[in-house]
Amino acid sequence: MKHFCLPVIFISLFLLGACSHTSHKKEGYRQVATHTVEPTRAFVDGQTLYIEYDWEGEHFYFTADLQNTRQEGRVKLSTLTPKRAGKSDSFSSRSPVAVVGKEWGEVIKQTLLPLLPENALEGRLVFIHYYETLLYRKADGTPDLVLLKDAPAEVKIVGKVDSSSFAQMAYMRLKEMTSSLGTSYTKFLLRLDRVPLSPYLYVDTAANDGVQLELPEYYEVKKEMTSLGYSASFIYSFFVKSMLWGTVKAPFTSSHRLFAWTTSSLYTLFPPRLKDLDEVPALSSAEQELDVADFNRWLDKHIGKENYKAKITLLIDGEEFFPHFTLAMQRAQESIFMNVYIFMTDPYGLSLADTMRKRAEEGIDVRVVVDELNTVLNSGKDPELTPTENFVMPRYITSYIRKKSPAQARTHLNPWGTFDHSKVYIVDRKLAYTGGMNIGEEYRYTWHDMMVALEGPVVGKLVKNFYENWSYCGWGGDFAAAYRKLFSKKMREVNREEPGMVDVRLMYTRPNDSEIFEAQREAIRRSKKRVYIQNAYFSDDRIVKELIAARGRGVDVRVILPSVNDVGIMDAVNRYMANKLFKNGVRVYFYNGMSHVKAAVFDGFAVVGSANFDKMSLYVNREMSLGIHDPAFVAELTERLFEKDFNNSQEMTAPLDLSWTHAIVNGLTNQL
Repeated sequence: MKHFCLPVIFISLFLLGACSHTSHKKEGYRQVATHTVEPTRAFVDGQTLYIEYDWEGEHFYFTADLQNTRQEGRVKLSTLTPKRAGKSDSFSSRSPVAVVGKEWGEVIKQTLLPLLPENALEGRLVFIHYYETLLYRKADGTPDLVLLKDAPAEVKIVGKVDSSSFAQMAYMRLKEMTSSLGTSYTKFLLRLDRVPLSPYLYVDTAANDGVQLELPEYYEVKKEMTSLGYSASFIYSFFVKSMLWGTVKAPFTSSHRLFAWTTSSLYTLFPPRLKDLDEVPALSSAEQELDVADFNRWLDKHIGKENYKAKITLLIDGEEFFPHFTLAMQRAQESIFMNVYIFMTDPYGLSLADTMRKRAEEGIDVRVVVDELNTVLNSGKDPELTPTENFVMPRYITSYIRKKSPAQARTHLNPWGTFDHSKVYIVDRKLAYTGGMNIGEEYRYTWHDMMVALEGPVVGKLVKNFYENWSYCGWGGDFAAAYRKLFSKKMREVNREEPGMVDVRLMYTRPNDSEIFEAQREAIRRSKKRVYIQNAYFSDDRIVKELIAARGRGVDVRVILPSVNDVGIMDAVNRYMANKLFKNGVRVYFYNGMSHVKAAVFDGFAVVGSANFDKMSLYVNREMSLGIHDPAFVAELTERLFEKDFNNSQEMTAPLDLSWTHAIVNGLTNQL
């Protein structure tokens, strides 16, 4: 017994010591993150930043690699690593870094002053790091700065300063202020407040560069959903709600989806042979492009005549879309409708939900439809950006929206593992948004994506679609949706055609109705000069076959894929398809980061929407895309999205080194 107890005592003492050390390290991180302890100095040696601290009698550094950073959206990041300082430390060439603490707030203030509008009740949107703010003058002329979600509805927006532009302005102001004090620093360590795990921003004004510095994660995100609850919720949502109850309340839709899933699975079991070109021809020098008028006649015959007039506004990335949508919600007079695939319960998602709850309490009709399975799956997922240590993720976004609020929320069930993947947001039945963006921090801050804002008669059709889907997602299912479609009173049309509006064609994927696929396949076949495609998930052999054939006709075919993909198996198939396309003369680019964009240009015809180039999006799920042949919109999409992204991406210059498993994965993903 004595011989057994002695090792146990030593092990226990070791574990207690390890726990004590870990606890001490976590407390050190917490002190740095909250700026309770401030650095004594900072310097750069080579490509490494050193931030020096003295804490509880210990002398140590946090180091950051300034060369090997990672990109998340528009922000470069580097992780801080603790290192105990020693007498033997040697440095080859220390370059001093000015530590700017609370003074950074004064720099921000001085940068904002020239941006203040002259007139009362006028404001300018200013994006400061992760904050969306409104700088405006009150009715009495005094200036004020508020978060966009708290902006007064009566303020007229007269301008906008994006985060990159404001950062450059602030850096220049910082340089001017330090120069006036007789110093000549070009490297600065700027204090960040209320940015969890990121206490500082390193800026080199000479190189016009900045890196956000992150501490290692020293705490776990708290969630209302437990691991056991997560598993039970998934089983209940899929097998009980979607399969059992979904079949009872919507027998026709459920049967139709099963048939579509089965037939599409059989269809994709026998993909076309991707035959290589005998020779890759030079690009065609002909000026002739796709005949838009003839193509529209083909679409009318084979796809349908869902053409509507609309004013279109292109919104690229979260910094353009979300403030636009937030302002629209704040100024809504009647209703806010949302049909979305994913609505995250991260801090940014909850801030939008709070805006919707507030508007509902003020009498606005707020309705949200979100995918059932994704509501459950995302309840166990950590936010894209680490929240504060005391943040607790709610269990479901639907219950959060409804809690003590007149706002309404329903889920779209998933019979046979099918989804409603469309994204449509509607305000006051007059303004609508659609595209690739769901609700969450990745869409707002770190991913590349796009939406379009729509005004005009097309919005009336989207409102009608929403009401039918809202009825379907209630207890009545198929029967309620059919009743609304057949017997509901015709709504008063509030959207009039105005000069300058253009034609927009609504195209769908519905069970056994692949309009989006058929339209884009035919567009590729008819293109004569160029085909530009950007998509995150690229696994459809039939589309790849048509792209190779188009390149064989001398068409300039280019495809942009994400270099970082949120779905690992789809990243593998993307790379497999990239090699196939590259071998046949297609120019393939990998965007620097995660691109969730779903857009294409076929000569003078553009397609934007929610659909990916995979089986589920093209043949099974509910999807909606827009076909647009307006020359001005096609030119803007080409210039602002494609040409810019060609420059921000790495073009393939040689085949990717892939293993035999990529071919197997490609075969498997034909069913996804």
